[in-house]
Amino acid sequence: MTTPAPYSEAAENELVIVGEYRQSGRKIKMHATAAGALQNLMIQARAVGITIIPISGFRAVEYQASLFQKAVMKHGSEEAAARWVARPGSSEHHTGLAIDLGDEKKPDCDVEQSFEATSSFHWLEINASRFGFELSFPRNNQRGINYEPWHWRFIGTPEAKQIFQT
Repeated sequence: MTTPAPYSEAAENELVIVGEYRQSGRKIKMHATAAGALQNLMIQARAVGITIIPISGFRAVEYQASLFQKAVMKHGSEEAAARWVARPGSSEHHTGLAIDLGDEKKPDCDVEQSFEATSSFHWLEINASRFGFELSFPRNNQRGINYEPWHWRFIGTPEAKQIFQT
């Protein structure tokens, strides 16, 4: 497994709110450039009856540390946890350019591999690139991260694309 490069944490003044997570009411933020592209993506999907919603966007390194520790407890080791949850400093979410997406009609698929069976995922597979997004962790990805059909990253500007070059 390739160790992910450390990602810098986006500055608060670069972030805008793109929604609220339906299960907690937590505000979801993204880098302003990515947020505009995400809004356009969601509007275009809605125009054809697909309701894509944001689940998780920007994460501070400190918050990621707490998520990682929970994953270590669940999976039994740091190595096992790292296949599911990025180590603090190594999450694409730190950049404000990554977003976990869901299908409004399928809350049981939030952050689950079953998301791939939703109409939202199928629409994203076909259309996300038009808005500057790509699936971060497809099956059998080079980084050895488990398949995450819900996790997308914005690469729609040269600066954003450069951040994710490995």
